[in-house]
Amino acid sequence: MENIRFGIAGCGGIAARFAKALVLSAGTELAACAARNLDRAQAFAQAHGQGKPVRAYGNYQELMEDPNVDAVYIATVHTTHAQIAKQAILVGKAVLCEKPFFTNSREAREVIALAREKSVPMMEAFWTRTLPAYRKAKEWIREGKIGDVTLIRAAFCFCNPCTEQSRSHRIWNPEVGGGAMLDIGVYPYEYVTGILEAPPEKFHYTVLPGPTGVDATVAMTLEYPGALAECLASIAGHMDTTARISGTKGYIEQSVFYGAREARLFDNQNRLLEEFQDSQEEGFVHEIAHFVDLLRSGKTESRWIPLADALDFAEKADLVLGALRG
Repeated sequence: MENIRFGIAGCGGIAARFAKALVLSAGTELAACAARNLDRAQAFAQAHGQGKPVRAYGNYQELMEDPNVDAVYIATVHTTHAQIAKQAILVGKAVLCEKPFFTNSREAREVIALAREKSVPMMEAFWTRTLPAYRKAKEWIREGKIGDVTLIRAAFCFCNPCTEQSRSHRIWNPEVGGGAMLDIGVYPYEYVTGILEAPPEKFHYTVLPGPTGVDATVAMTLEYPGALAECLASIAGHMDTTARISGTKGYIEQSVFYGAREARLFDNQNRLLEEFQDSQEEGFVHEIAHFVDLLRSGKTESRWIPLADALDFAEKADLVLGALRG
């Protein structure tokens, strides 16, 4: 079976990690890359070619027109995702796009409709949901090992003070989708909606602005029948990244939940009942394997990361960021 040939749009740090993960992934290869600066793309191609030629382009349209690229991985700033995805869809290239796929619900609806109209495979690169430890947690829940889910807590927070030096960084720049909600709020939110396999019936939030006008901290409460989830995202302070899923019979914990390699099952007396450990250190390998399986199956949407969930998060981002802007 021939390899799936990837082209990478964007040549930054996350793209470099993806390129390294391709080397560890069966049935794939890096065929081409593109950046707005040709020198940058050429340097990326040289660094990640593994001794094989990788074509480099100085604009994204040339990458889309490469006949030897099967799928495009989009790793650019958030505000460019939708446009680059549309370029790929229009030439029939499968799309794997970094999270958050969209910055608002309008572009989400437009791009999703186009992909479905053209029958082009497309998936948000929410790697958390493809991790074996996450799948194990869901398996324990399906098997009733913690009873009915009643509470979930997940936080992704780090401290990146806004200084004269850092305020130009994308995380503090509103023009490129900076702020906590889009950059990291997607992790706890889609962690929860994946566990409960539905958007919340009610959504509550509090947002605190930073000095550049982006959202520095977002607290979200997701309300389900019989269950409540708390999600916290911040670029203004550190919090523990261990997620807990609590039920009527016990609970599950996952350290560094967004990239978890382990899952621990406890009863309500805090006794450890089971533990799962993933031996694969690079979690992107699981995301790539799932996407490749999607392409080889002939399907256009992932059952683990449906496009409806990307739209749902975009709608919640509309609410949070709309409140911030007044």
